[in-house]
Amino acid sequence: GARLADPTWHFLHLYDPQITSPGSIMPPHRFLYETRPIVGQPSPNAITLPASQAPAPGYEVVPTERAEALVAYLLSLNDTYAYPETNNVYVEPAAEEHATP
Repeated sequence: GARLADPTWHFLHLYDPQITSPGSIMPPHRFLYETRPIVGQPSPNAITLPASQAPAPGYEVVPTERAEALVAYLLSLNDTYAYPETNNVYVEPAAEEHATP
């Protein structure tokens, strides 16, 4: 199916699906992230988490190389062409299905 083109949504969803999809039964994949001290400037790749899940002051959560590769793969799966079973009609997913808090 169609994928959200926003990598930030995917990084948050992998870190903790409850952030982007309350009620999701998908387990968190925090092992794909590194919590590390901020040295100098914060990493441009650090994800912004809700206050309830944010790391301690002076720390940041950064996707590992594996997380970066997984999100790139998920984004490549954009399957938006029409199938014969659907009478060649493509329906864009509703915006509220992918809203972030």
